[in-house]
Amino acid sequence: MITIMTTIGNRASNIFTCCNQVFGSCRTACENLSLVEFATGAGNDNREELRKYCQLHQVEFWTCVNQTYDAVTRGADWSGRRCCQFGVLPHCRNVCATSNRSPVQNCRRSDEQTLYDCLERQEAADQCCGQARTSECLEACRAVFEPANDNHDHVDINGACGDRNSDVIQCINNNTDMTPLANAEQLQQQGALSAYLPENPSPECNFNGTECFLTVTGKLYVPGGSGGPGGSLSQGHFSGKGGSLGEPNHLGMDAAKRQCCDQAGSHKCRRLCNQIFASNWWDARSSFENECMDQPGERELRRCIESVDAPCELGCQGLSFCSNFNNRPTELFRSCTPEHDAAAREDLQLLQQRGTVRVLGQELFIKNTSRCAPEKWQALVCALQLKPCTRVGLFNGICSEDCHELLDECLDWTRQHQRPKDICSGLKEKDEDAPLPCISLGSYLNPGTANPEESQGITSPCSKKPCNGSEVCILQRGGNQGYSCIPGCNLGQDSKLFVPFGSYVRLGKSNLHRKVEVGQLPLAEHIVCSCGLQGRLEQCQPLPSYMHANCILPGARSYPHGSSFYLECNLCSCFAGEITCTKQQCRLPGFADSGYTSLPCNCPAHYVPVCGSNGNTYPSACVAKCHLPEGDYVYGACNARNACQAAPPNSCPLGTQCLDNRKVCLASMQRPCLQYVCVNATASNCSSFHQGEVCDIQGRTHPNACALLKANPQGQVAYWSACQSNRYAASPSPVCGINGVTYKSSYAARAEYVMVDYIGRCREVGLLASDMGRRCRTVQCPAPASKHCRLIVPPGACCPLCAGGAFRIIYSRKQFDRAMYGLRAQGSSLLTLHGVLQQLDGLVQVSECQLTGFLTMEVGIFVAVVPSSRIKRPTRLQLEACTREAEKISSLINAQSPRITTNLALSCLTVSHLLEPTPNGAKSYGSHTTWILPLLLLAFRLIIV
Repeated sequence: MITIMTTIGNRASNIFTCCNQVFGSCRTACENLSLVEFATGAGNDNREELRKYCQLHQVEFWTCVNQTYDAVTRGADWSGRRCCQFGVLPHCRNVCATSNRSPVQNCRRSDEQTLYDCLERQEAADQCCGQARTSECLEACRAVFEPANDNHDHVDINGACGDRNSDVIQCINNNTDMTPLANAEQLQQQGALSAYLPENPSPECNFNGTECFLTVTGKLYVPGGSGGPGGSLSQGHFSGKGGSLGEPNHLGMDAAKRQCCDQAGSHKCRRLCNQIFASNWWDARSSFENECMDQPGERELRRCIESVDAPCELGCQGLSFCSNFNNRPTELFRSCTPEHDAAAREDLQLLQQRGTVRVLGQELFIKNTSRCAPEKWQALVCALQLKPCTRVGLFNGICSEDCHELLDECLDWTRQHQRPKDICSGLKEKDEDAPLPCISLGSYLNPGTANPEESQGITSPCSKKPCNGSEVCILQRGGNQGYSCIPGCNLGQDSKLFVPFGSYVRLGKSNLHRKVEVGQLPLAEHIVCSCGLQGRLEQCQPLPSYMHANCILPGARSYPHGSSFYLECNLCSCFAGEITCTKQQCRLPGFADSGYTSLPCNCPAHYVPVCGSNGNTYPSACVAKCHLPEGDYVYGACNARNACQAAPPNSCPLGTQCLDNRKVCLASMQRPCLQYVCVNATASNCSSFHQGEVCDIQGRTHPNACALLKANPQGQVAYWSACQSNRYAASPSPVCGINGVTYKSSYAARAEYVMVDYIGRCREVGLLASDMGRRCRTVQCPAPASKHCRLIVPPGACCPLCAGGAFRIIYSRKQFDRAMYGLRAQGSSLLTLHGVLQQLDGLVQVSECQLTGFLTMEVGIFVAVVPSSRIKRPTRLQLEACTREAEKISSLINAQSPRITTNLALSCLTVSHLLEPTPNGAKSYGSHTTWILPLLLLAFRLIIV
């Protein structure tokens, strides 16, 4: 273990302390200094560059800077200096660079695992190599602990050190945990070691031990080590690239289902769950099924595990035996397939042959099911196979009332003495105050009532599983076939969950051998990996760990990790001891306050927009101050400012061109939240530019911004997505989005997942309370697209949306920061508002629905699932389908389904709350007469004059 020490007791130990003493361009230049590059010799003394921006009369600042650089120079001989580059936090990298022995003041190991591992290896290198008696042994020993390169790929430790330095060899073995492989020959046959063994191994290579790994390959194989499968000691800790988790034995049987183990209600079920899905321990499987999966107290665990292989999706059609389940396009099912339909038929035949039914582990004798309530037994076996889901919570359990009714009618009393009430009461958890939603068989005793012709207006191309087993089906609303097949990576040897190429996956570490004391809070440890083209998870990095700590409020009120609650009118979330609440101004009950505005901090309803440092536009400085520190905003909407002109000088390297690229950052670590991107327009090949398609102001789609600039060096981006219309060049009209931001066109708004609130520039801010009279009196709202619309007014908007369903999401800013640590700024666009909405939109499986959302002034993200913009008059069924999609996504977030928790961006979402239609929402359309009458009077007066 590394001793936490500090070598400098003053402010010079951290360059950021010096930077905090100055402002403007001097502070920016100071924060851009890299002490690590200076310490490792990769960079020059850049204080000369700093003098261009910082005045020499700032004596206190320059004294601090010089002391910091002196500290770097003093520790130049420290072997741990090379590890500083692996620090995640800038603070930790700089403190490391100013130290001369194991440092990291105020840096937790959970946040800096790679840095700590590297420092421990360097301490081991000092300990072992310091015992070398010859220069050859010393050089070979140091080479073992160096990052892999061409000069050190074939290090013969035994040959270089020999018997005279046996203590050096023993020290290396002790510090690298060289445990022999149980059956390396079998692993080689399976191909697991083929990448790490020589093509023609020497005769002396012993497969029962580890000698061949040391003397032939020159690599130290550490089974189960943090370097990844077969990773060398140096590669695992010094490469700067994470290990690979493509091998099934490292992912376990099912890494996605293993994430569900945290939802187990008992310690025993949590342990069994981890054992089964981490390693194929078949002896525990029957115990896990009987003692955990079949118990009412573990319904959340069962729901979570079932959601991995069979997520709840809309629609059921094409069944022959379970025909009553057909024609239900807006109901959710886990497994509505012909295979499960045939299995239900076989189940009923078996039930009739045996004359018994198993309920909670008990074999119950029943009457002949062909004569006693046959339609109910058929509905039961079909429901158990097809697994319809409840709208709220996505549960599949049959209601205890159906159990009682069925057994009361068909239980064979001559051979069974227990009462149905006593048997079926076990389906409910004891002392259950709020029963969980359940499936009632009554609705499946008759055929579905949906009109088949109208049902054809709802399509889910991916539900037919058109892609092969190693690909992921992605919905494409504008494509010819409606979907595309993307290569994917699976999450374990027995996992059916695949993630698409390029996605970042968050996985839990296996904690089989950690002892957890009774009453000890669970420790959550995760890694983040990216899905590579070869179907393997690559570049894995550790994420900072956290405890499932409760949240304590004044008055000793305690809320468990993962729970939600209300404080007055505000929705709150407890996650890892962190409380996050919405910021709506609550109205005192029974007290009439004429100054009440409903806006955060009771700000006046004035629209004078400001741009926050996070890239979000707030309706006024007053509202911005409720969310951001003083001075973290500038006046004017964010997209009204030219981001490239506002950027510091030389922000883009030579040979690149600056383009506006708006984003709203959700992590506090994303400082600054850059609103532009630097594009290499001189690149010979634009295929490596991964920003996605762009539409120029002529209405032409380009594969990426690089291709746009190659086609036209003076080209301008209209919006960052494929063109939705080729008519963009014809002077588009500005529109006000539901987020209170003015866009040049409705297409530009939709490219950012924003629907239009009204035509024209934004000029008013809507209220957050629906009972304060008509809002936005100068705004004319568009007419609803359908009489079946559920009218929902987004927070701060003026006009109601024609929505299927809407919900409010609370997220953990600390979780976004932890994700940023793991990404190390690579792919940081994923952790923006656009990135989160894009991932949520991927959960929508109905082509006729699309997702919209924005960061609200209340704190949190407003999300709605609305009819596709291609549909002019949505039908009742289409709107109902969008409602179910919204309910499904909201339930997935609340259930912390692996479909959410394995996705790095979505894993930061903690609570979702469904929103009801806005009362009196239709009154917003009354503004037509408000406008027309004054215009008529004005015209009449002009005529008289």
